[in-house]
Amino acid sequence: MIFLLSSTFLILISSVFIGSTLAVWLLASAQLLLLARETSKGQVSGAGGFMFLSFTFFAVRPIYIILENDYALLSDLFRVQVNLNQLTDSMWWASIASLAFAIGCFISPSFYKVFGINKKVHKEIVPVTSLSTRQVKSLLMLQLFTLAVMIVLARAGRSLYGSALGAYIYDLPVPLQAINIFSMVSLFDRYRKHRSTSDLVRFVLSALVFLYFTWLMREVSAFRGFYVFGVMIGCIAILLRIKRKVSYLWLFIPILVLQPFFQTLGETRFLDNSSIKEESFIERTFGDQDWTRTYWDFYDSRGDINIFDTFIAAQLSKPSTRPYAVSWIYPPFHIIPRAFWNEKPEKGVLQDMSFTNGAPYSPGIAGFFLLDGGVFWMLLSMFTLGIVVALLDSYSALMLNGIFQSCVIAILVVNGMFLTRTFLWFYFWQVIYAIYPVYFISQRLIKRSQRAKSSRAIEDQVRQV
Repeated sequence: MIFLLSSTFLILISSVFIGSTLAVWLLASAQLLLLARETSKGQVSGAGGFMFLSFTFFAVRPIYIILENDYALLSDLFRVQVNLNQLTDSMWWASIASLAFAIGCFISPSFYKVFGINKKVHKEIVPVTSLSTRQVKSLLMLQLFTLAVMIVLARAGRSLYGSALGAYIYDLPVPLQAINIFSMVSLFDRYRKHRSTSDLVRFVLSALVFLYFTWLMREVSAFRGFYVFGVMIGCIAILLRIKRKVSYLWLFIPILVLQPFFQTLGETRFLDNSSIKEESFIERTFGDQDWTRTYWDFYDSRGDINIFDTFIAAQLSKPSTRPYAVSWIYPPFHIIPRAFWNEKPEKGVLQDMSFTNGAPYSPGIAGFFLLDGGVFWMLLSMFTLGIVVALLDSYSALMLNGIFQSCVIAILVVNGMFLTRTFLWFYFWQVIYAIYPVYFISQRLIKRSQRAKSSRAIEDQVRQV
């Protein structure tokens, strides 16, 4: 509660200093407190992942703009002239949006009964506690099958999206990658328990298949998150098998360290894998530049952290349409083929994005809500989104400790991070694409004998809760 009150106080105080650099530092501090509220819980979550990337977009980037006078993207692409007054005003609304999200997370327990969350361990999903040798071999064979499918898809290259099946075949690698993640985490868990050489060999083989599968995904899409997020999910899930609670340092440090490399992946997004192999990533990333400057310039207008700039442009735009609640209703219907829905929005874009002048930039989920219905609709939607994300976190935290739970938490964390910059429908389907294959396989692996063995563990965990 103290974090929310302190953040609210700083935001209110900053309103007096709109138009000055002091407002930027006050608002950045307010957002940092909101992030600190999540990190203080000591366990990574979707809400924490959301607040982390939101902080980089709406706090670090504005600081870079004022220190480096970097308004190039706003003037050259969006063709708007922005001064410090407009910048701080937009940052104030973005901070209020983050606060609304945090308040939604805070009050989410009030909705536990509505969604069947009763602070007791969910017994309906029996955890995978141990795997037989036969099941291990089945998982490896399943991985090899997914790899064979991925090889076929990779041969089609990036023309896959424009094929007869369009986005449906384009999205297929995502659930297939989820199968690889579950297999890799399961084999790691078995090795961790038995420490046998054969189990280590199987885990290494599984990990290599997973990495090669992920490498091939790059042939299908120029979008880095399409393949990188799977690696992040796998790493977090493995950490959750080692540690019951994974602190945010395990999330923050790797991302911060790898930021320049992530930007290099973006710069080389249109090169195929054979060309990438010839590139020196270290040299291309750092060159002759001082490494500290490389990390700092990751936040310039030429890099990936352009959400705040786009948010400002969205706030200054005058949308021709206001979809309002359609953005919330649309996600489950996005799966309907265009052949059956002639008026289906192109690429699922409901908002008037003409202000981007055709650039593939995003104003963030807060910016999309802003375009949906204005600032007050944005605050209401961010508040609602906070409730939804926190409820998903709570439900996953109360699952029985097992491989499925570890995978679900990791999926929610990584997709929570990406939710800061994408559409609701994209988050909705990415979570489903990742969780459903894991759920289906994990429950198929459960046999009556495993259910019997786990009954005692269930009773012990319920008593602890």
